[in-house]
Amino acid sequence: MKNLLFFVLMIAMTFSLQAQRCAVLEFKAGVGVSQSDVDGISAIFITYFRPAGYTMVERTQIDKVIEEQGFQRSRMTQSQMVRVGQILNVSKIVVGDINIVFGQYQVDARVINVETGTISATEGATFATSSYRASMQSVAQKLAGKIAMTPGATVQATPPSSAMPRKRTTVEVLYGYLKIFPNELGTFQAEPTSVISQINAQAQYGYNNWRIPTNEELSLMRANNYLGNGEYMTRERRIGIVLLVTDGKDYQTIQQEKAEQERIERERVERERVEQERVEQERAERERQRIAALKEFVDLGLPSGTLWKDKNESGFYDYAAAVRSFGSNLPSKEQLEELKNSCRWTWTGSGYRVTGPNGNSIVLPAAGSRTCDGSVNTAGYEGEYWSSTPNDSAKAWSLRFHKYDVFMVNFYNRCVGLSVRLVQNNDTPAE
Repeated sequence: MKNLLFFVLMIAMTFSLQAQRCAVLEFKAGVGVSQSDVDGISAIFITYFRPAGYTMVERTQIDKVIEEQGFQRSRMTQSQMVRVGQILNVSKIVVGDINIVFGQYQVDARVINVETGTISATEGATFATSSYRASMQSVAQKLAGKIAMTPGATVQATPPSSAMPRKRTTVEVLYGYLKIFPNELGTFQAEPTSVISQINAQAQYGYNNWRIPTNEELSLMRANNYLGNGEYMTRERRIGIVLLVTDGKDYQTIQQEKAEQERIERERVERERVEQERVEQERAERERQRIAALKEFVDLGLPSGTLWKDKNESGFYDYAAAVRSFGSNLPSKEQLEELKNSCRWTWTGSGYRVTGPNGNSIVLPAAGSRTCDGSVNTAGYEGEYWSSTPNDSAKAWSLRFHKYDVFMVNFYNRCVGLSVRLVQNNDTPAE
């Protein structure tokens, strides 16, 4: 009799264990993860996920139910996942998220009790690409061990502590940059943009840049026990529980920085305005000086473009005084020769009218010269003009004329006082 009772109990236990079925749904691809990565990692997980006491449902059966229900694999809610489990007649479904966080894969796997819709167990891992196989094998085996059944054990599992979210009364900062809103806003079928806008308009908790988190940020919060049961809304999945985050600066700091930037911009604009005025004033002054200088010079149409002043400098100058007083405006020997050879010279009775190729003319008076001892001679009959070109240490070139001829000479000592007529190059306006 006792043997019969033991046999019946064993059959009942075996039937109970064999009646448990489990399905692994396709993991969701998060930030920085391609679908091929998800397929590969999920395949490794399925290979090693063999919880004792469960029969695993084939992938084709799962895909068929999802397709028939019209669910989107990448955006299924937890309630939809539970519905798939009910149709498949399983007691457990396994779901997960895969993200790349700070250059490494982060996998979060969860077991959902189909009957209650709650999370029964969780397991996760962070790993580099080179170690993904061993890491996923470890995740699969650990998670399988958490729900494994042995003879005499019950099917029910205790929710892990990670299913209980951390309670918050104020903004908390995760990893030094991610601020978490103190409370969840509720479950929404679409992003509650008006609600978020109102929260930001009021700068609640000192911030006006609250937003929906990304998959990566959600994974960080889940890994640090900030999330409860259920699916949360992210930028990539616009449905679920809304818990806002921000990685921006607080409202007061933003306003202060904005005011400082506006002050800096005003000062920059003012500096540019003052500088522009200065440049314009200098340009106008140079133009004024150039025009004023050009009014005293005549363009004779010479090949070199040299302009000749329309009157002599007052008095006589020895060579040193002429060079010292007028510098580069004193004509060179070549410029005097060009004036002599390129122009028409007409005696006026007291000097020469010099007419250039373009018809413009200047008058060179026959003012005479001053000897080294200071006396003036041949005024009204002869004129002589210094060049800037020296001949030797005692003499320099000059242009000399009288009623009958115009010629270049170099036999006067530098102490002799001669007339000076200045020039200006046509391509170098006066400063």
